[in-house]
Amino acid sequence: MLAKDANNTAKSNPKESLSIIIKAMQMKTDFLNSLEINTEEDVKKLFDVIFYAKKHYSEIIGNNGIDKVKLAFKTLKNKDLPYDERVKAFTSLKASEPEDIEDMAKEIIHFLEPEKYPLWTRWVWNPSKNSGSITYVLKDGVVLKNEKEYFDAVSELREVLSIFGLDSPNYYYTSIFLVYSYVRYVDYATLLAVDRKGGGLYPSHLSTTAMVLGLKSFLRVIQLANS
Repeated sequence: MLAKDANNTAKSNPKESLSIIIKAMQMKTDFLNSLEINTEEDVKKLFDVIFYAKKHYSEIIGNNGIDKVKLAFKTLKNKDLPYDERVKAFTSLKASEPEDIEDMAKEIIHFLEPEKYPLWTRWVWNPSKNSGSITYVLKDGVVLKNEKEYFDAVSELREVLSIFGLDSPNYYYTSIFLVYSYVRYVDYATLLAVDRKGGGLYPSHLSTTAMVLGLKSFLRVIQLANS
C-alpha cells in the first residue's frame, strides 16, 4: 500500500490512497509556507517538490543567482499582492522554458493558499490552445475565455465533487481530479499504461497523479512514519 511503498497506490484500496495523497498535499503546503530562500540548497528544495521543474534548477541558479531567486520567491509568497503580480514576479526569472516557470509559480500559489486558489498548469488549462483536463468536464460548446472563467469553472467542479462526498475547505480534491484526468488521458492517448503490474488502472493512475503533484518526498515521510 502507499503508506508502505511511496511509489505505488494502496492496492485494492483507492480510498486509503486518496487520504494519504491529501495528507501529503497538506505537508507540501506546510513546507512551502515555511520555506525561505537563502542558499542554493533552499532553491534545490523548492525545485525538488515541483515534478516538472527539477530539470531547471541548475539553469535558474546559473542565469539568475540566489538573490534574484530569493526576491522572486518572496514576492510569490506575498499573499497581500494580486495573483497575477505574484506570478509575474516569479516568471521574471530567466529560463529557457519560461512556460514551466509560470506553471511552477501557479502551482506554488495553489499550495501556499489551497483554500483560495486552484491548481493551474498548462495540462490543467492552456488558454492559448483551450486545452487541458478542465475541458473534459465542461459542457459541450463551453469555452473558457479568461482567468476568471477558469477559476469559476474549477469552483463549480469543487461543488460537484462535494456532492459525491469529496468535500473539503480547499481545492485539494479538484487538483487530484484534474491531474488524474490528465494522467488517464495521456495513458489512453499513447496506449501506454503506467505500472500495469500494479494491478488495475485506478490505483496506478492515482499513484502517477501523486507523482505529477510533486508529492514523492512527502509520501516517503509518511511511509517512514508508518513503517
